[in-house]
Amino acid sequence: MLTIQKIHIYGFGKHENITISLNDGVTIFYGVNEAGKTTIQQFILQILFGFPTRQQLQRKYEPKVSTKYGGQLTLSHPLYGHCTIERVKGKAIGDVTVYLEDGTTGQEELLAKLLYGYSKASFESIFSFSLHELQGIEKMSEEELTHLLLASGTTGIQHLSALEKKMEKEAGELFKKTGKVPVINQKIEQLKQLERTIKQEQVKIRTFEDKLQQLQALEQKLEQLYHTQQLQQQQWQQLTVKKQALPLIKQQQVLQQALANEPHIQFPAEGIRRYEQVKDRLLHERQQLKQLKEQYQALQHKLFATVDEQTVHEMALLMQKEATWHQLIVKAQNLQDDLYLLEQEIEAQFRLLGVQEEGAREVLLEETVSLQQEEQFQQQLSILEEAQTEQQFYLRSMEQVHIDLDNMVKQQQRLKQESLTQEEEHILTQWPRQKHQLEQLRADKWQRAQQQQSHYVIWLACVIGLLATIYGVMEKNMIVTIIGIVVAVLIILFTKYSKGTDGPPSREHNQLIRELEQVETKAQAILVKKQRFEDRWLHVNEQQQEKEQQYAQLEYKIQQAEMVSEEATQVLQQFLKRYRLQGAIATTLMPELFTRIRTVQELAAKKASTYHLLQAVQAEKQILYQQLQQVVEGAYSEQEIYMYLRTAYLEAQQSQQQVQQTNEQLASLQIKIEGIQSRIESYVADITQLFSAANVQNEQAYYEVHEQFEQQKKITTELQTIHNQLAALNLSTQEELQEVSVMEDILVLEQEQNLVQQELDQCLEQRATLQFQKDQLLNDETYGQLLQQFEQEKAQLQQLVEQWASKKAVATAIHETLFRLREEKLPHVLAKVNEVFQSLTGGRYERLSINDEGYFMAQDVAGLRYQMVELSQATKEQAYIALRMALAKTLITSAPFPLIMDDPFVHFDRNRTDKMVQLMKEVGYERQILYFTCHDTMLRHWQKEQIIDIAALANERGVAST
Repeated sequence: MLTIQKIHIYGFGKHENITISLNDGVTIFYGVNEAGKTTIQQFILQILFGFPTRQQLQRKYEPKVSTKYGGQLTLSHPLYGHCTIERVKGKAIGDVTVYLEDGTTGQEELLAKLLYGYSKASFESIFSFSLHELQGIEKMSEEELTHLLLASGTTGIQHLSALEKKMEKEAGELFKKTGKVPVINQKIEQLKQLERTIKQEQVKIRTFEDKLQQLQALEQKLEQLYHTQQLQQQQWQQLTVKKQALPLIKQQQVLQQALANEPHIQFPAEGIRRYEQVKDRLLHERQQLKQLKEQYQALQHKLFATVDEQTVHEMALLMQKEATWHQLIVKAQNLQDDLYLLEQEIEAQFRLLGVQEEGAREVLLEETVSLQQEEQFQQQLSILEEAQTEQQFYLRSMEQVHIDLDNMVKQQQRLKQESLTQEEEHILTQWPRQKHQLEQLRADKWQRAQQQQSHYVIWLACVIGLLATIYGVMEKNMIVTIIGIVVAVLIILFTKYSKGTDGPPSREHNQLIRELEQVETKAQAILVKKQRFEDRWLHVNEQQQEKEQQYAQLEYKIQQAEMVSEEATQVLQQFLKRYRLQGAIATTLMPELFTRIRTVQELAAKKASTYHLLQAVQAEKQILYQQLQQVVEGAYSEQEIYMYLRTAYLEAQQSQQQVQQTNEQLASLQIKIEGIQSRIESYVADITQLFSAANVQNEQAYYEVHEQFEQQKKITTELQTIHNQLAALNLSTQEELQEVSVMEDILVLEQEQNLVQQELDQCLEQRATLQFQKDQLLNDETYGQLLQQFEQEKAQLQQLVEQWASKKAVATAIHETLFRLREEKLPHVLAKVNEVFQSLTGGRYERLSINDEGYFMAQDVAGLRYQMVELSQATKEQAYIALRMALAKTLITSAPFPLIMDDPFVHFDRNRTDKMVQLMKEVGYERQILYFTCHDTMLRHWQKEQIIDIAALANERGVAST
């Protein structure tokens, strides 16, 4: 067999520089969780079959603290002897080197020979399995579980099944008898559509001659229509010229009549511009004259102003106190703001405490809040919180117990459905009587058999006695003669006095025994079912009683917690009444209670001191404000009064200086007034001259005359423009144009043009359609392309049919191969499976078999058959392991690999675990077994030299946990 002699880890996961020597039989790798058991198991698999690539989801176990990655496995091979496999970090799956004992080295090719051509998936499907693979068995359906067991019992069946499904799926994607989506179905429909299109194209080709004749007739008709349209266009141009001339002639007549009715008007050149320019200057000078006169009067008033010296002195003293005044205002405002904020904070604290009445607030402000009282309050609060926490915990526990009780009731209802039927109860009721009858019949049968046997013995004894007598007489031996006579006499007496009926049992007797034995088999099966039901029913009732006791205990504990909570709540309420606190306060807010009361008291004291300071500042400010009002002689706000005082003080200082300046300004203003008056007289003379030239007396008449002059000028210009336009139209002056007749001619011509244009458009459209159809028939390669496409589609269809036939043939061949594997190889494996399965289940189940529908069945000792989904988790796992073990036995010569198991027996009871250990010991003589476990109970089954403690290895090498 192929065995692993030594494991040398350079660096792999959490292990570094570790060497492990192994035995030929069973080796137990023991370690707690996170000790590195799975790491060693994966090290063996990855050294043999390669490191995982990036596309694979498996962990690579690259070390975190070491640069070395990989290691060695030393093997004892039945063909190559001692050899070493080394794999280190390199390409995707690592660089591997194989060393044989004769000095030969190799890589992947030589390794494949050592491993008998097995891949990692094939190896794991037979020789390596773990708890993670077995945990999913419980959730599998009957079909999935059977497929898993078949894959475990026949090598290669899993890959063949996957390939068969793939071929069936691909064949279904190509063709289905009634499908529309498959490619071949669509291709057939496309060929039918192409065939219909080709027939339509053949019909179009026959219409070519008819379209040529229609085109010639349309060409002749179009020439006639173009000539008629040209004559209409010339006539339309003549009528258009007449139509354009009609409004011009009419407008010329109107303008000539208007010009003849108006008299000739004289107006100065640029009269409006000159008048408005002089008018603007006159208005500007008058405005300046008015302003200068107002300034002159204002300066005269200033000369009469007098200054009070005592008032100026008082103003100077008050100006020195301006900084003090502003400081008092800012200080008072700051104190008011502080007072407002304190009131708001106090109000907010009272709202948080729930104190609304004024009397309760005063009591709260005067009440003491010592540290001793706070400590007592905190103690009661802690008691209340602990009681509430316990109560919530017990309530959650009670809810869970209640759910468990409901589940047990449902379980009892399901068990009732599994109880014995009336027919089965009747069979058990009748069985004791039938059993007694069966025992009597069996006893009679046995007695008859014994009697028949005794007859043979008697005759034999008679013969012996006779022979002894004859021998004694002949040899004259009296002793032998006497013994022969005594034996003969005794046999005669026994035969004479023996009782009982002779003869074999009757046919009815045997038939009755067979019928009762059938009833006995059925009754034993019913008794097993009844015993199983009663055991499960008793177990559920015991669990229900235990949960009910637990429920009662939780109710008692909840009552105790409620009593403690009520007592603590009453004590806390007494504390709250002392401070006039009303309403319910959450326990989470109670620890802040004393802190908030102290805060309110501190804020109230600060508010009182701020209020006294504000009153003092306002009194000082009021005295200064009264002095300011007496000086400025008016009612001003506190913010504006010093601004007005400053202005009045500056004006008083400047008043004396301005008296002299005012006299000088009055003289200058008098000179300016006289110059402006002379310019005004000149502008008035210019305006009078313009009015005389226009022969008017005022401004309104002047503008009216200007409008009349401009109107005559506009009419003359328009007449000249119309004359030029009529000359450009080249009309005869003798021709008289009538608007009614011209419009009638235009309307008739338009109707004729529309009729001709409609007929022309229809002919052009027909010609374009016929020409397109003719060109399409001449140049259209659609028919040839369709024929070519039709042949191409037929060729593609032929290829698809060939693909479908090949995939269908492959699927059929795989199906037959799978059937042959199940019919030929699986029975040989099942013959060994039954021995292992019966041993693992402690004789409870006799055999595994496959029914007519292809599903696995388990048969117990009573002959009852069970589907795999009806078995327990542990029994399913035992069937799975039995198939693995049996398959390994059948492959002992072709694949003598070691078995690698990662703790797959956790669901086994003690008895079946012992059976499994015994099986491992038996298999260990034929094949090496590496067993990884974290359960110390498994260690008692093995010798000390067979156990490897992974934690001890890590401590010796100083391996750091990752």
